[in-house]
Amino acid sequence: MRFRIGIRTLVLIIGLCASPLFAQSPTAVTKLAEGVWAAQPPKGANVGWFLFGDGVVAVDSGGDSATGKEILKQIAETTGGKPVRYLVLTHAHADHSSGARAFVAVGAQIICQENVAAPILSYITQATNDPADPLAGKRNVSPVLMTVSERLILFDGQHRADVQWIGPAHTNADLVVLLPTEKVLFIGDLAPNGRLPDLHLADADPASWAKALPRLAAVKVDKMVPGHGTVGPTSGIADSLAYLRGLDEIVRKLLRSGTPEEYLEIRLREPDNRIPNVPLSEAHLNNAVAVFHREKEKLAKPAATPTRPGRVPAPRPTPRSSTSS
Repeated sequence: MRFRIGIRTLVLIIGLCASPLFAQSPTAVTKLAEGVWAAQPPKGANVGWFLFGDGVVAVDSGGDSATGKEILKQIAETTGGKPVRYLVLTHAHADHSSGARAFVAVGAQIICQENVAAPILSYITQATNDPADPLAGKRNVSPVLMTVSERLILFDGQHRADVQWIGPAHTNADLVVLLPTEKVLFIGDLAPNGRLPDLHLADADPASWAKALPRLAAVKVDKMVPGHGTVGPTSGIADSLAYLRGLDEIVRKLLRSGTPEEYLEIRLREPDNRIPNVPLSEAHLNNAVAVFHREKEKLAKPAATPTRPGRVPAPRPTPRSSTSS
């Protein structure tokens, strides 16, 4: 794993690998394959879009409505003004979903995992008097969400997009979007490039996350669009998996040794409890503390005592009715 990337190095990598189409734009756009683009907006997570039928499918919407509007402009410039038919939200965190109202305002239908349909719909339909809001002045806004339980396949006869839920991981509602022909994977926050995954958030499930990443690693793709970090490389999948496994091993060792919580950070700084190439950053320490607490709580819960199945009483014979002759 190589998470130790300096700011100047990261800027150089983006400059060499991203090949921005619009140097003067605040949003750097990268063409990943024929009909497939990604962008790194100044606010919010990375986004992407691809041609589909007579329109466009977008993936994530930026960190606010203004960013969503900017992304829509970039989509129009790269696709010749084709309309955005669908917006796939990889999950409901604000840096990915807060630009969704701008997409709804231009007629896009939102696709999300069913576990977050209610909060996303609530956000989109909330009333506002802000004249700068994309939905201001639009009456009777009642979008219908398309929800994914496990898998949704979009197919227009030429392009295929697999939208999949791989189980709890970064959240309980992460979606990935695979373009098998173009070999491009939109992976959300499941595997960032050049930075640590966020394990300290309340709805994260590191154990299930570690089981999901090998499945994604087996997918044959050439380019990846992570929620955060450099667009293009796929190395974030292996790096994130190695980090999850390494941190799990360290936490389990500290729990076995009976480490008190007040000494946890001290123990994490010891050479034997370090993950190679991972600096002792605040992000790493927050992750370690969160995973430690989760595992400790699991150990504290009493195991459910199996109950013996009760005996089913034998049916009582039905008395025969007798008749007198």
